[in-house]
Amino acid sequence: MAKQTVGIGSSANDGTGDTLRAGADKINDNFTEIYNALGNSSSVLTDIIDANGLFDVSSGANKIVFYYSALTDLPSASTYHGAVAHVHATGGLYFAHGGAWLRLNDETSGPVTKYIAGVNGSSAYTFTGPGATSGDNPNFVFYCGHTYLIDNTANVSSHPLQIRTSNGGSAFTTGVTENFNSTTGLTQFIVPHEPSDTTLVYQCTNHSSMVGNITIITTN
Repeated sequence: MAKQTVGIGSSANDGTGDTLRAGADKINDNFTEIYNALGNSSSVLTDIIDANGLFDVSSGANKIVFYYSALTDLPSASTYHGAVAHVHATGGLYFAHGGAWLRLNDETSGPVTKYIAGVNGSSAYTFTGPGATSGDNPNFVFYCGHTYLIDNTANVSSHPLQIRTSNGGSAFTTGVTENFNSTTGLTQFIVPHEPSDTTLVYQCTNHSSMVGNITIITTN
C-alpha cells in the first residue's frame, strides 16, 4: 500500500478536505502497515528499541547493512568504539577498537595475531598477547602467511619500535606496514612465504638495549 495522505483542503474549514472518518481511516491504514512490517506485536516499538534507546532484537532474520565505499569514509573509531563496517574498496570487514579500525581475519591478510607492547624503563620491551613470554625483550616465532600486529601506541613517542634485519641493522620492510591503518605506533607484519631473512629483531630506534628476536618459520 502506498502512503495515504489526509486531505486537509485548500484553506481552513473550506469543506474540501477529508471527513474526520475518512482521515482517521487513512491514519489507521498507515499505522497498520507500519505495525505489520515491524512484526505486529502489542509492543512493536519496544521490541526493537529498548528503554535506553538501543536496538534490542532477539529473533528473526534481521538485515542491517554496514557499507562504506573506502577506508576514508569510516567514522571516528574512537567515537564509535565497538562498531563494525564493511569497506567495499578493500573487501574487508573492520571493527573499531582502541581508536583504530582493525581488519578482521580474511583471505587477504590471513590469520591475525596481536601483541601489545609495554616497556621496562628504557632497557626493555614487554609484551602481552597470545603465547607471549613474560619478562623483558621476549623472543617471538612468526609463521609465513600469517599477519601480526604489534601495538606500541602507548610508548611510541619515547620508544618507537622497528622490525630490523639485525641488532642495529636496517629496517626489514617486506610485508611490514608501520603506522598501520593511520595509527601511530601500530605495526602490521604480513610474513612473506619466501622471506629474505628468517632471523629478524624488533628494536627501539632510540634505545639499542630494547631488542628481541623474531624467528620466521618457513616450513610446517
